[in-house]
Amino acid sequence: MTNLNYNTIIFKSKNNLQLIEIIKNYNPQIFNEIESQLRELVKILNPTLKFNDELYKNKINEYLGNTNIDNYGVWVYYEWSNKLVHLLPEEEFILVRTNRNQYKITPEERDILHSKKIGIVGLSVGQSIAITLAIERVFGEIRLADFDTLELSNLNRIRSGVFNLGIPKVIIAAREIAEIDPFLKVILYPDGLTNENMDDFFTKGGKLDIFIEECDGLEMKIKARIKAKELGIPVLMDTNDRGMIDIERFDLEPERPILHGLVGNIDLNKLNGLTNEEKIPFILPMVGIDSISPRLKASMMEIEQTITSWPQLSSSVALGGAIITDVSRRILLNQMSASGRYYIDLDELIPNDLIKNSEIYNPENEPKEKGLNYFSDLIFETIHLVNDPMVVDEKTIKEIVNAACLAPSGGNMQPWKWIWNKNTLFLFHEKASSFSFLDYNDLGSYIAFGAAIENIKISSSAYNLKPQIEYFPLNKNKELIAIIQFEEININADELINGIYSRNTNRKLNDRVVIEMGVLNEIALELNAFENTFIKWINDENEIEIVADIVTTTDKIRILQPQGHYDLFNKEIRWNVKQVNETKDGIDIDTLEISNGEKAAMKLATDQNAIDYLRKWNLGDGFKKISMKSVQKSGAIGIIYFNKKDELSYFNAGSALQRVWIKANNLGFSFHPISASTFMFQRILEENESSFNDKNTEKLKELYKKFNNLWKFNETETGVFMFKLHLSNETSLRSLRKPLDEMFRYKKV
Repeated sequence: MTNLNYNTIIFKSKNNLQLIEIIKNYNPQIFNEIESQLRELVKILNPTLKFNDELYKNKINEYLGNTNIDNYGVWVYYEWSNKLVHLLPEEEFILVRTNRNQYKITPEERDILHSKKIGIVGLSVGQSIAITLAIERVFGEIRLADFDTLELSNLNRIRSGVFNLGIPKVIIAAREIAEIDPFLKVILYPDGLTNENMDDFFTKGGKLDIFIEECDGLEMKIKARIKAKELGIPVLMDTNDRGMIDIERFDLEPERPILHGLVGNIDLNKLNGLTNEEKIPFILPMVGIDSISPRLKASMMEIEQTITSWPQLSSSVALGGAIITDVSRRILLNQMSASGRYYIDLDELIPNDLIKNSEIYNPENEPKEKGLNYFSDLIFETIHLVNDPMVVDEKTIKEIVNAACLAPSGGNMQPWKWIWNKNTLFLFHEKASSFSFLDYNDLGSYIAFGAAIENIKISSSAYNLKPQIEYFPLNKNKELIAIIQFEEININADELINGIYSRNTNRKLNDRVVIEMGVLNEIALELNAFENTFIKWINDENEIEIVADIVTTTDKIRILQPQGHYDLFNKEIRWNVKQVNETKDGIDIDTLEISNGEKAAMKLATDQNAIDYLRKWNLGDGFKKISMKSVQKSGAIGIIYFNKKDELSYFNAGSALQRVWIKANNLGFSFHPISASTFMFQRILEENESSFNDKNTEKLKELYKKFNNLWKFNETETGVFMFKLHLSNETSLRSLRKPLDEMFRYKKV
């Protein structure tokens, strides 16, 4: 006898020669409870009588007539467990076993269900469904397909015993069904559902009445649905999260797109051999990324970090088995016609109000956008750099301001508004655009303004103009950043002028190629014009590895910090072409040059509740992985620093940054800021009350020490902006800029 046998042998008499031989050779454990079954049977057949022991005995004798009780009914031998059970004949067995279903299921409905055929693919979630269907007797025949064997980790959700480890899941399910009801027909496909056996699975011995899909194979998920649609077979799926059940009534809606059209046109050739992490971008549209629970989102972000696959709970699997069974029964009895997705979300139906999300950022108190009308109405009559400022024509001013608006800014949020009035260019800070966790005390904005003003200096040279600039002319009013007036001077156009329009952030990666110090020092010459502003370089692989650890760890901390998370995922990232074109600011997700799996992880991370779980669980290293390889492939890393820490130093750093950036691009290098860490270090150095929890505060202090040791900064030096250079192909996409008329107003005197 084989250990993988799942067949039962039904004998109609204990005197059967084969049964006698089995008893003789294998000495099976015998279970003979036929009398208790007969007691139930006669009670069911006589529901109005009040039974006692004597009446039971009389009614059983009357029912049996001259038949010896040991020869009545059938003897069922379970070969795999060497057990022999005495049962009622099939018709009476079904009558007694389903009696407690009446009249939620009528006898007529029971008989209809007995004629139905159901197929299930995937016996992790599917096992609970199969067993529940069998217990309720919703089918007469069931076909089970799964190629996998039971592993110890499956026992968190599959009802079985440790003695079944290594046994195929289909065998385990078939045995349990047979032990519940040996008269149900079970057909197994232990190789799983394949291209070769698909026709058999769906049609051999009669077409399936319902197909239940619970497999992990993405290609087969699609192919099986295509087959079911061709045959007009309804498809059900339990997602094991939030009690979501998916129903596709191809029997009633032959033109319905598979998975409700959520997956679009998928190339099936791309779905084979994917890791669990690589499956995520395909799975998310199938299950509905916006609909899955925060805990599942958080867990999926940990796949191939701290866990190997997405979690499944026994309670959810059991719930899915119950729901699928209920829906199957109603479909088979023509009691429902719906397609769609339905949720039995216990967290919503029975909320636990003792569990609160501890740290969810509320943006209600952020600055509101004021816009050009507000800034245009401000009059500053007392401000004059020169007695009689030069008149500059509107066309020239627009071209100069347009060049200024091409400067980089944190998250490409473009925090500037420009007004030309009284022959003076006013630069205002639109704080609603720049307000963020990284823009601590507006320091990041000052770097952006410095870069924008450097563009003004460079572009003005093409018109023989020299800007005269005064920063913070109103002292306490920090909305007004600078006023700029022009004087005519005979000068050559700045050699970097064309680079204003081609400068870009390029995150596309090739293999690492070291950039030699001679080239880096040539780029550094652009800082010669700036006082107290300097640059350092590293191109050693080991030192770059240290930077990678600093950068990726601070990235993780930023994402897990509530406001930092909100800034990145709700304000900066543009998730689709529609958002990009509507806002013309922020960071187009496609410019990040990351894989589809990483994009999917980023999309999961938009849920603040999911991030809150990662924060509580002290997880989230997947966020380090996204940026780690980018930093590691750097040809060189530079940092701009100064030794006099004031607001003007940040402006100078921004101006120096712009020149370095353009020069690097002109020399054929890709430039990518990696400076979140420097801004976060300023917070822990200057804040009276930390924005981070104690653990992250200590971690940032540790990283800051590591950062200073790497760059060999002394006590007076402050690293303000870090970036990486590498050789790369042309960038795939560039971030858009807002139209000039949204950023600039020309007021004639």
